[in-house]
Amino acid sequence: MAANAGKTIAEILKGKQVRIKNAPLDEGSPSWNDILHLTWEELEEKARRGEPGFRTFQKLLKRKRYNK
Repeated sequence: MAANAGKTIAEILKGKQVRIKNAPLDEGSPSWNDILHLTWEELEEKARRGEPGFRTFQKLLKRKRYNK
């Protein structure tokens, strides 16, 4: 089971450094506040479908350098 499985983006961000939100996002992507309610699985599905910005969110949230 993946570390983020079943968690919302808000829950995942609690274990990340605040600077993660300063990373540049793709044009047309939602803001961090717009995705806080999504689960990790919903984010992954949107990334698979190629919705703007969701692959970037996925990559950022997986990077260990942003961990607290």
